[in-house]
Amino acid sequence: MNAETRQPRAYRSPLRSRQAAETRDRILDAAATRFAADGYGRTTLAAIAEQAGVSVETVQANGPKRALLVASFERAFTGDEGSHQIAEREVGRQILATPDLATMRAGIIGFVVAANERTAGLWRAYVSAADSDPAVRATLDDMYGRRRNDVTAAVAGLVSRGAPITDPARAADVLSFVLSPEGYEQLVLRSGWSSAAYAAWLDEAIAAL
Repeated sequence: MNAETRQPRAYRSPLRSRQAAETRDRILDAAATRFAADGYGRTTLAAIAEQAGVSVETVQANGPKRALLVASFERAFTGDEGSHQIAEREVGRQILATPDLATMRAGIIGFVVAANERTAGLWRAYVSAADSDPAVRATLDDMYGRRRNDVTAAVAGLVSRGAPITDPARAADVLSFVLSPEGYEQLVLRSGWSSAAYAAWLDEAIAAL
């Protein structure tokens, strides 16, 4: 028998893979809830396990706490995990594929309002964790860079659809600030704006570019 014959073949069960993915989704949903409610420092793996209805060992098998924080934020904000840009995800491709300026603006605003609503408390936990954990800080810095790239792509899309933007780099700077979770926190959570008022302000701010 050669080496290839002697080596056992790996068996992958589609059912088991699906169950593992569903369990991970449940864990990330639970992590997002606990981080948003309790903050990063006070959230334990045991609390996440209780929220998800699984064992602590199952949570541990899905990564350390910092990795669960990052993954839960990515999933809550964009709908799936991973460090790829929004423009590379299905939601981003749909926005960038819209045929006209008004539809694209509406797509950007709709996505940002919903994403910031889902992740407001979670974003605070993420930023707080980055202040004390260099590994989390590195992922946050990477996210800022991806945000800038996504906004740059959005500005290019607006220009290609007729937006009279004469300085795309400056427009990307401004739009990155306008769409930020910090802006949502200030206007909605602290100033008491409704989501509709926030969306209307985003539309006005983008139009002002």
